[in-house]
Amino acid sequence: MKIGIVSPYAYPRPGGANSYIRETYEELRRLGHEVRIITAPWGDDPPAQDVIPIGQAIAIPFNGSIGRITLSVRLEYLVSRILDRERFDIIHHHEPLVPLLSAQILDRAKCPQVATFHAFGGFSFSYWLGRPIANHYGTRTSA
Repeated sequence: MKIGIVSPYAYPRPGGANSYIRETYEELRRLGHEVRIITAPWGDDPPAQDVIPIGQAIAIPFNGSIGRITLSVRLEYLVSRILDRERFDIIHHHEPLVPLLSAQILDRAKCPQVATFHAFGGFSFSYWLGRPIANHYGTRTSA
């Protein structure tokens, strides 16, 4: 099976979501799947194995940390090219409400898509504020 993993944060930069992505990637490869990680590069970090770089990461302070999220004025075009070329069987999004990479892929991918949210279990003002967007994109995932 060909699996795409979407990291809205520059991978392989250290962080909770990226640690989970790395472990998931390694286990899926061990099970014999073909896996690619779609993410933005950060600075002069060396490319990681099976990473599809897209756009550029910019640092955004949020919630007491700094997220390096994917941006590009050509993001829609780049996502379409990647999806056409890779033809994933399934795509796994991490933190799909982080702008903008997952939204572009959720809108364009034809395969089943799932999502993992890494937020804590308490109230999140940003999730509450983003409910309309979450409802819109939540209909595009299988779980």
